[in-house]
Amino acid sequence: MRRLAFFGGTFNPVHNGHIETCKAIQSCFNFDELSFIPCKSPVLKEEPVVTPEQRVAMLELAIKGNPSFSIDLREIERDTPSYMSETLESLRAEHQEDSLTLIMGYDAFLSLPYWHNWKKILTLANLLVINRDEYAESPVPVAVKELLERCQVTDKERLLRSKANAIYFFDAGNYEISSTRIRNELQQGTLTDGNIPHEVYEYIKAQRLYQ
Repeated sequence: MRRLAFFGGTFNPVHNGHIETCKAIQSCFNFDELSFIPCKSPVLKEEPVVTPEQRVAMLELAIKGNPSFSIDLREIERDTPSYMSETLESLRAEHQEDSLTLIMGYDAFLSLPYWHNWKKILTLANLLVINRDEYAESPVPVAVKELLERCQVTDKERLLRSKANAIYFFDAGNYEISSTRIRNELQQGTLTDGNIPHEVYEYIKAQRLYQ
Protein backbone atom coordinates (compact mmCIF):
# COMPACT_ATOMS: atom_id res chain seq x y z
CA MET A 1 0.00 0.00 0.00
CA ARG A 2 1.39 3.36 -1.04
CA ARG A 3 0.85 6.39 1.16
CA LEU A 4 -0.14 9.39 -0.92
CA ALA A 5 -0.90 12.94 0.23
CA PHE A 6 -2.66 15.72 -1.65
CA PHE A 7 -2.71 19.46 -1.02
CA GLY A 8 -5.31 21.45 -2.95
CA GLY A 9 -5.54 25.21 -3.38
CA THR A 10 -5.48 28.13 -5.77
CA PHE A 11 -1.79 28.82 -5.03
CA ASN A 12 -2.34 32.39 -6.17
CA PRO A 13 0.57 32.69 -5.71
CA VAL A 14 2.28 29.76 -4.01
CA HIS A 15 4.28 31.01 -1.01
CA ASN A 16 6.75 29.79 1.59
CA GLY A 17 3.94 28.92 4.00
CA HIS A 18 2.68 26.33 1.52
CA ILE A 19 6.13 24.91 0.84
CA GLU A 20 7.49 24.88 4.39
CA THR A 21 4.28 23.31 5.69
CA CYS A 22 4.62 20.48 3.19
CA LYS A 23 8.30 20.03 4.02
CA ALA A 24 7.38 19.71 7.70
CA ILE A 25 4.69 17.17 6.80
CA GLN A 26 7.15 15.11 4.79
CA SER A 27 9.72 15.22 7.61
CA CYS A 28 7.14 13.71 9.96
CA PHE A 29 5.07 11.41 7.75
CA ASN A 30 7.35 10.60 4.80
CA PHE A 31 4.52 10.08 2.32
CA ASP A 32 5.55 8.21 -0.82
CA GLU A 33 4.39 11.25 -2.77
CA LEU A 34 2.88 14.62 -1.89
CA SER A 35 0.97 16.17 -4.78
CA PHE A 36 -0.13 19.78 -5.07
CA ILE A 37 -3.53 20.08 -6.77
CA PRO A 38 -4.06 23.60 -8.15
CA CYS A 39 -7.73 24.28 -8.81
CA LYS A 40 -8.97 25.90 -11.99
CA SER A 41 -12.27 27.39 -10.82
CA PRO A 42 -12.45 27.66 -7.02
CA VAL A 43 -15.96 27.37 -5.63
CA LEU A 44 -15.53 29.25 -2.33
CA LYS A 45 -13.02 31.89 -3.47
CA GLU A 46 -12.83 34.62 -6.09
CA GLU A 47 -11.50 33.73 -9.51
CA PRO A 48 -7.69 34.00 -9.66
CA VAL A 49 -6.29 37.09 -11.39
CA VAL A 50 -3.60 35.09 -13.20
CA THR A 51 -4.03 32.20 -15.60
CA PRO A 52 -4.01 28.56 -14.48
CA GLU A 53 -0.87 28.06 -16.58
CA GLN A 54 0.92 30.84 -14.69
CA ARG A 55 -0.07 29.41 -11.31
CA VAL A 56 1.19 25.98 -12.38
CA ALA A 57 4.46 27.51 -13.62
CA MET A 58 4.97 29.14 -10.21
CA LEU A 59 4.26 25.84 -8.46
CA GLU A 60 6.79 24.06 -10.66
CA LEU A 61 9.43 26.60 -9.67
CA ALA A 62 8.50 26.36 -5.98
CA ILE A 63 8.76 22.56 -5.69
CA LYS A 64 11.88 22.17 -7.83
CA GLY A 65 14.49 20.16 -5.95
CA ASN A 66 11.95 18.31 -3.78
CA PRO A 67 11.72 14.81 -5.32
CA SER A 68 8.73 13.69 -3.22
CA PHE A 69 6.66 16.71 -4.36
CA SER A 70 4.62 16.65 -7.58
CA ILE A 71 1.78 18.54 -9.26
CA ASP A 72 -1.54 16.93 -10.20
CA LEU A 73 -3.32 18.83 -12.99
CA ARG A 74 -6.69 17.06 -13.00
CA GLU A 75 -8.59 20.09 -11.66
CA ILE A 76 -6.84 22.47 -14.06
CA GLU A 77 -7.80 20.18 -16.95
CA ARG A 78 -11.41 19.78 -15.79
CA ASP A 79 -14.06 22.02 -17.38
CA THR A 80 -16.31 21.98 -14.31
CA PRO A 81 -15.83 23.76 -10.95
CA SER A 82 -13.19 22.34 -8.61
CA TYR A 83 -15.10 20.09 -6.21
CA MET A 84 -12.74 18.16 -3.95
CA SER A 85 -15.20 15.28 -3.58
CA GLU A 86 -15.03 14.68 -7.35
CA THR A 87 -11.24 15.01 -7.36
CA LEU A 88 -10.96 12.42 -4.60
CA GLU A 89 -13.34 10.08 -6.41
CA SER A 90 -11.05 10.26 -9.42
CA LEU A 91 -7.95 9.67 -7.29
CA ARG A 92 -9.55 6.76 -5.43
CA ALA A 93 -10.45 5.08 -8.72
CA GLU A 94 -6.76 5.21 -9.67
CA HIS A 95 -5.44 4.18 -6.24
CA GLN A 96 -7.95 1.66 -4.92
CA GLU A 97 -5.55 -0.07 -2.52
CA ASP A 98 -3.54 2.95 -1.37
CA SER A 99 -3.80 5.29 1.59
CA LEU A 100 -4.96 8.73 0.43
CA THR A 101 -4.61 11.75 2.70
CA LEU A 102 -5.97 15.22 1.98
CA ILE A 103 -4.04 18.07 3.61
CA MET A 104 -6.05 21.11 4.69
CA GLY A 105 -5.78 24.07 7.04
CA TYR A 106 -7.88 24.22 10.20
CA ASP A 107 -9.96 27.06 8.74
CA ALA A 108 -10.86 24.91 5.72
CA PHE A 109 -11.66 22.01 8.03
CA LEU A 110 -14.16 24.14 9.98
CA SER A 111 -15.88 25.06 6.70
CA LEU A 112 -16.15 21.43 5.56
CA PRO A 113 -19.98 21.27 5.88
CA TYR A 114 -20.20 23.93 3.15
CA TRP A 115 -18.24 21.83 0.65
CA HIS A 116 -19.95 20.00 -2.19
CA ASN A 117 -20.79 16.40 -1.14
CA TRP A 118 -18.63 16.93 1.94
CA LYS A 119 -19.77 13.75 3.71
CA LYS A 120 -18.27 11.69 0.89
CA ILE A 121 -14.77 13.10 1.41
CA LEU A 122 -13.80 10.95 4.39
CA THR A 123 -15.06 7.80 2.68
CA LEU A 124 -12.42 8.47 0.02
CA ALA A 125 -9.46 9.82 1.99
CA ASN A 126 -8.01 10.70 5.36
CA LEU A 127 -7.70 14.30 6.50
CA LEU A 128 -4.46 15.79 7.77
CA VAL A 129 -5.53 19.07 9.38
CA ILE A 130 -2.89 21.76 9.89
CA ASN A 131 -3.35 23.66 13.14
CA ARG A 132 -3.52 27.44 12.71
CA ASP A 133 -3.24 29.63 15.80
CA GLU A 134 -5.55 32.35 14.51
CA TYR A 135 -8.47 29.91 14.33
CA ALA A 136 -7.82 28.14 17.65
CA GLU A 137 -10.75 29.86 19.37
CA SER A 138 -13.16 29.58 16.44
CA PRO A 139 -16.44 27.78 17.17
CA VAL A 140 -16.59 24.23 15.82
CA PRO A 141 -19.79 23.41 13.88
CA VAL A 142 -21.86 20.56 15.29
CA ALA A 143 -21.41 18.49 12.12
CA VAL A 144 -17.63 18.82 12.43
CA LYS A 145 -17.72 17.82 16.11
CA GLU A 146 -19.65 14.69 15.20
CA LEU A 147 -17.11 13.92 12.49
CA LEU A 148 -14.25 14.23 14.98
CA GLU A 149 -15.97 11.93 17.46
CA ARG A 150 -16.10 9.21 14.80
CA CYS A 151 -12.86 9.70 12.92
CA GLN A 152 -10.18 11.55 14.87
CA VAL A 153 -6.97 9.63 15.59
CA THR A 154 -4.03 10.78 17.71
CA ASP A 155 -1.45 8.26 16.48
CA LYS A 156 0.13 9.17 13.15
CA GLU A 157 0.72 5.49 12.38
CA ARG A 158 -3.03 4.92 12.45
CA LEU A 159 -3.40 7.66 9.87
CA LEU A 160 -0.73 6.09 7.67
CA ARG A 161 -2.30 2.63 7.97
CA SER A 162 -5.76 3.89 7.03
CA LYS A 163 -6.89 4.06 3.42
CA ALA A 164 -9.50 6.67 4.40
CA ASN A 165 -11.79 7.84 7.21
CA ALA A 166 -9.14 9.08 9.69
CA ILE A 167 -8.57 12.68 10.86
CA TYR A 168 -5.24 13.73 12.34
CA PHE A 169 -4.21 17.19 13.57
CA PHE A 170 -0.65 18.33 12.92
CA ASP A 171 1.36 21.35 14.03
CA ALA A 172 3.51 22.23 11.03
CA GLY A 173 4.71 25.55 12.45
CA ASN A 174 3.01 28.91 12.30
CA TYR A 175 3.65 30.71 9.01
CA GLU A 176 1.84 34.03 9.07
CA ILE A 177 1.77 34.30 5.31
CA SER A 178 -1.23 34.45 3.00
CA SER A 179 -1.59 34.71 -0.75
CA THR A 180 -3.97 37.65 -0.26
CA ARG A 181 -1.36 39.59 1.70
CA ILE A 182 1.32 38.79 -0.87
CA ARG A 183 -0.90 39.98 -3.73
CA ASN A 184 -1.61 43.22 -1.86
CA GLU A 185 2.10 43.81 -1.19
CA LEU A 186 2.92 43.12 -4.83
CA GLN A 187 0.33 45.68 -5.93
CA GLN A 188 1.77 48.21 -3.47
CA GLY A 189 5.36 47.42 -4.42
CA THR A 190 6.31 46.57 -0.82
CA LEU A 191 6.97 42.82 -1.14
CA THR A 192 10.43 41.37 -0.80
CA ASP A 193 11.09 37.75 -1.70
CA GLY A 194 11.27 36.59 1.94
CA ASN A 195 7.74 35.15 1.93
CA ILE A 196 7.79 33.46 -1.47
CA PRO A 197 10.42 31.25 -3.13
CA HIS A 198 13.02 33.40 -4.89
CA GLU A 199 12.38 31.77 -8.27
CA VAL A 200 8.65 32.51 -7.92
CA TYR A 201 9.41 36.13 -7.02
CA GLU A 202 11.58 36.49 -10.12
CA TYR A 203 8.87 34.89 -12.29
CA ILE A 204 6.23 37.28 -10.93
CA LYS A 205 8.47 40.26 -11.70
CA ALA A 206 9.32 38.99 -15.18
CA GLN A 207 5.66 38.30 -16.03
CA ARG A 208 4.49 41.54 -14.36
CA LEU A 209 1.82 39.69 -12.38
CA TYR A 210 -0.46 41.12 -9.66
CA GLN A 211 0.11 44.73 -10.69
